[in-house]
Amino acid sequence: MYRFEETKNLFIAYAKWREAVDRTEGNETVFGSNAEISEIARDLREDAEFELRILIQDLKKQNPAAIKEWVDLTKQSLVALDTSISEEQMNKRKQIARDWKFSRSPFGISVRYPHPSQYWGSGIGMLGPDLDW
Repeated sequence: MYRFEETKNLFIAYAKWREAVDRTEGNETVFGSNAEISEIARDLREDAEFELRILIQDLKKQNPAAIKEWVDLTKQSLVALDTSISEEQMNKRKQIARDWKFSRSPFGISVRYPHPSQYWGSGIGMLGPDLDW
């Protein structure tokens, strides 16, 4: 399905970050008995995001085509015609797709992707095209 194994790794790393954000944000309190739980949740989110950033940084040098494939496949899956969703959800998905960017310049590779919370309200439960874990 993917030209590069690294593309699948990117999908998985982003999905892990998204899962950490989805599970923890909004369920935290700053003070009180949940302070320790909030700190653990924040650490999980940060670790997942850091893992994704490290992978992207490595691939910028080793295989930038995998990053481009990841961005392109994600954008395609977001704007694929789905008649079972509302117009509001479709518009949300189009907006998310616009937030995904890949560019190459004399200064290097640049990639931009949305924070996982951007997906809230879009009706997308899983990221990317058919991840086979």
